[in-house]
Amino acid sequence: MLASLPDLSGGIHSLSGHVGLLDAFMRFAAMYLVFVGVLVLVPIWFRRDGLRTWLAAGLGALLAIGLSAGIGALWDRPRPFVARHFVPLIAHGNDASFPSDHLAVLGAVALCLWLVSRRLAVMLGISALVVAFARVFVGVHYVTDVSGGFILGLACGGLTW
Repeated sequence: MLASLPDLSGGIHSLSGHVGLLDAFMRFAAMYLVFVGVLVLVPIWFRRDGLRTWLAAGLGALLAIGLSAGIGALWDRPRPFVARHFVPLIAHGNDASFPSDHLAVLGAVALCLWLVSRRLAVMLGISALVVAFARVFVGVHYVTDVSGGFILGLACGGLTW
């Protein structure tokens, strides 16, 4: 199964460069849709458990970013555009590919949201799927990077809750 995931990553990335509007949307999603994680927390602030949710989500996201950086320092997996020698659709450094910081943050926030508002958590989960697909599409991550990042984020969100 894991051997086929890099092929899935290549298949997703092979969709890029054919339709300008799709490429533009995927560039936007890969870079900016992560901020939906903050936007969905706005209505939570006004709930009785809003402060706890904000603190847990924020600390979980920070923990996820820290652990992601640590994992990247220990295992410097080359990004797809480095390993396969192509130019990604977005400008990106050639730091470690695994795990995805964007998805780690979204995973932490999603878990904390799930505990207080399933509807908002599902909305964020859908956004996370779009971000994950977009980051593979533009060529800066593999499928295992985004899934690993999201799982790491879920764990960090649960830990800080």
